[in-house]
Amino acid sequence: MKVALNITIFLLLSSIAMGQTVTEVTSSEFKPMIEKRSKRRSVIVDGRSTEMFNAGHIANAVNIDAYSNDAGDKLAKLKHNKTLYIYCTKTNRINQMEKILKDIGYKGNIVKMVDGITGWKANGFEPVLGNSYQAETKTPVATTKDSKVPKGKPIVQVFGNFDYNATQNAQKQYGFWFGRAHFGYEHQYSEQFAGKIIIDAGRPTTVGQIQITDPIGNELNVSNSSKEGSYHTMTLKFASLEWKPNEVIKIQAGSILQNHYITQEKFWGYRYLAPTFQDQYFGIPSADLGVIAYFTINKMFGFDLALTNGEGFRFDQDQYGDVKLAAGLNFNPIEGLQTRLFYDFTSSQNPAKPADQQLLSAFVGYKHENAFRLGGEYNYRMNHLNINEHNLFGFSIYGSLRVAEKVELFARYDNLQSNSLSGEQNGWYFDSTGNAYITGIHYNPVKGINLSINYQGWSPENTSLDFQHHILLSFEYRL
Repeated sequence: MKVALNITIFLLLSSIAMGQTVTEVTSSEFKPMIEKRSKRRSVIVDGRSTEMFNAGHIANAVNIDAYSNDAGDKLAKLKHNKTLYIYCTKTNRINQMEKILKDIGYKGNIVKMVDGITGWKANGFEPVLGNSYQAETKTPVATTKDSKVPKGKPIVQVFGNFDYNATQNAQKQYGFWFGRAHFGYEHQYSEQFAGKIIIDAGRPTTVGQIQITDPIGNELNVSNSSKEGSYHTMTLKFASLEWKPNEVIKIQAGSILQNHYITQEKFWGYRYLAPTFQDQYFGIPSADLGVIAYFTINKMFGFDLALTNGEGFRFDQDQYGDVKLAAGLNFNPIEGLQTRLFYDFTSSQNPAKPADQQLLSAFVGYKHENAFRLGGEYNYRMNHLNINEHNLFGFSIYGSLRVAEKVELFARYDNLQSNSLSGEQNGWYFDSTGNAYITGIHYNPVKGINLSINYQGWSPENTSLDFQHHILLSFEYRL
């Protein structure tokens, strides 16, 4: 009791002097604090999934899954409260909630129960079953421990671009295309098992140039200009089963999302405008057939290991049985700072392409609340496409500045290079290497819709080629 009283006094004085405070307490300290709290000026928040919440939670708690897409919106509705008492199983989700609360500018007091519901039960405190209270209205939903709560949700994500080609002597000045059209569904079978399937319908089927050899060996080039068959084709991109036995381990198998540039893509934040460096220049697919395991050691450390075909999601295992091994390490030493190291290795038994392909990648990024972010990455691809000594490498620097609640300015610079092979005057891929420039304004009118007017330029290393200039109106909408 005395400890709890001292903590309460500390919170009161600190909030007056400094604004937001964060205090970590055990369940034995947490219990008397919530019993004496002002219910009009504070809320108890359970950060676990709805199923976990319904299986047993603290009385009068509201349920906000810290890992859900709308967690920020739900927590924002609680900003008027002076104190938020938060807990989960142990600490992973409350750390996530703390980060979200900081991002949305919450200025009150945060009290974290660090031993979670596990410690609550260990101390002999009985949790309440059923009656899932939602943060928006605190209206009880009639559920019990044995009831089946629907956990599925649709997935929709569409990218589009209107393009004005301002390049000198450009033959095609105007264009429109879809960069991505994802449609799918994910379902939470239980606390530990989930499934997902996503169809990609964003690219048309094209034929283009066809090379034919006649019976006597003459090569003939034929151009196919037919319209039929060029409709947007649907491709199975993701189809994975996830097993998450605890807060430390998560394993996915099937057509899985690879974790090579995902950290960079999320930090860059404008995938609907342009893909990240590895995707743009190395052509690494975001999905592949295989298995990946994620390990969250603590708030600072995490790593992932993957074994996949290396063929991408469009192909099954090749005839040689080659596989790709990958490993990534995440280290986030302080709030707002992210770092990642990644390596993958693909051996090849194909006699036409016998070299071992390898990728080394390093990323560092810093995000200051919702004000600005700045990141950079370096990538080196050895024996690209399993061709000996064909190496690609370069770096990317990007950042954004929030100038209004729903408006950001952004900029990015890429530098792509290749090695020089013996007997070659210029590096391999000389016509494809150079510098990219991207800048513009991003507007988020409502949740799920993003708009941007942006400039994208490409300065090729080969000076005989034209400097490319494009002005785009880009959009994204998602569910």
